[in-house]
Amino acid sequence: MSKAITYVITYENGRWVSRCPTGEVEGVGVASSLSQMERDLAEIHAWAWPEETPGVAFVFDLPEHVAEVVTEYRHEKELAEAHAKRAAELAVKAAKVLTSHWSEPDTARVMGLSKQRVHQLKVSA
Repeated sequence: MSKAITYVITYENGRWVSRCPTGEVEGVGVASSLSQMERDLAEIHAWAWPEETPGVAFVFDLPEHVAEVVTEYRHEKELAEAHAKRAAELAVKAAKVLTSHWSEPDTARVMGLSKQRVHQLKVSA
């Protein structure tokens, strides 16, 4: 797959509608689900460009109130992923520091984890 062709996706009259703003694919695609839309567009690409079939990329043109909720969700998801990564790093550090002073069972009790999880963290790096 060499590149992707980007489609602007809207939801109109109970159907998902695709339009290619660059003109690489003419016309409008309509499907009842985004999965079906992606499959249909991939088939068109494979037929039109059999040697180097481009991928399919979507940009959603959503109503403002929906777009705001999606944007807020994505932001919070990014924050949660960053916090989860930091928490995982600190869990390894804490397990190593605490087990250098106490047993794995005692460390597990202090950290609120299972003995097995403390052992995994201790030997992970």
